[in-house]
Amino acid sequence: MTLQVKEVKEYLPHVVALWDVFDTLIPPNPGRLVETHVWNGKEILEKLHKIAYEVQLGEGVERKVLVPVNPGLQKLGLYTATHTIYVGFQIVLPGEVAGAHRHTPFASRFMIRGKASTTVDGVGVEFEDGDFITTPRWSWHDHTNNSNEPVVWLDALDIPVPKMLLSSFFEDYEGETQPVTGDLRARSASTGLTSSLDLSWVRGQSSPLVFKWKDTHAMLKDLGSFSDGSPFDAITLTYRDPRTGKEVSDTLGADITLLKSGLRTKPHRHTTSVVYYVVKGKGAIVVDGKEMSWEENDVVSLTPWLSHELVNDGSGDAILFSLNDRPLLKNTGLYRVEPAPT
Repeated sequence: MTLQVKEVKEYLPHVVALWDVFDTLIPPNPGRLVETHVWNGKEILEKLHKIAYEVQLGEGVERKVLVPVNPGLQKLGLYTATHTIYVGFQIVLPGEVAGAHRHTPFASRFMIRGKASTTVDGVGVEFEDGDFITTPRWSWHDHTNNSNEPVVWLDALDIPVPKMLLSSFFEDYEGETQPVTGDLRARSASTGLTSSLDLSWVRGQSSPLVFKWKDTHAMLKDLGSFSDGSPFDAITLTYRDPRTGKEVSDTLGADITLLKSGLRTKPHRHTTSVVYYVVKGKGAIVVDGKEMSWEENDVVSLTPWLSHELVNDGSGDAILFSLNDRPLLKNTGLYRVEPAPT
């Protein structure tokens, strides 16, 4: 005798029949939970500069940040750009200090405008326009603006990942800033003096990475002098740890792309979600035949497994910085990419 669905629901609370929920548990394709969307960056930056003088850092205000929220996810009460990637525009005014804290989400920052200093687990770092820096998991970090102008950068974190895995932690530092001690791991390696402390949970799992814009831009220009790059991805550089060759984290990857004037990439699709920040230029992203325009400072989210192309409108070269969840998918065997079906 076949047990009817009604009987399962009636007599076994909190138990369902697999045939009722099979397509929900194992959908035939990734679906459209995350929407492709373009946020107007100039409007966000104008509003951010305005409220920066109205809101004070301190109790209840950990950081001054405006967060692009994906329309598809916001319906579910989620406040990130994709299901795996959070980005936010952060501002620090002259003389301000964004106090030290740490968290399990991996973090990185792309400087949009200005010059600031940050200390990551005792390692002092300065970064300016176009620089990209990382903050490893569980690393104490604070930011200071010692200049005479506001500084703005794009934060990028894998906040949804540890949250979904119920492994997200946050902790404030005992003081506003931490002491600058230098890289304890490098010091240990060079001196042969090892600590009995488990540094992976006392401090972050690796030292911060710093990618200078002058090096990044020079590489893009040199490649662009003789090539248009990949037909699908144009001229794209992937940020990697120079010590290991691995991407900047196990969950979050970062690329920078030069799209030469008038160039249009070929359509393809992949299981990764992507968030673009437009560093320079104008153009469009064509997703499943729908064209969405972007320009400097805009943020664009890309839905996984949708056919897409990047288009430069021909007014000059365009440069796009982007975040993706490619390392996470590769590490779990879920990464898939292919030309768009014809």
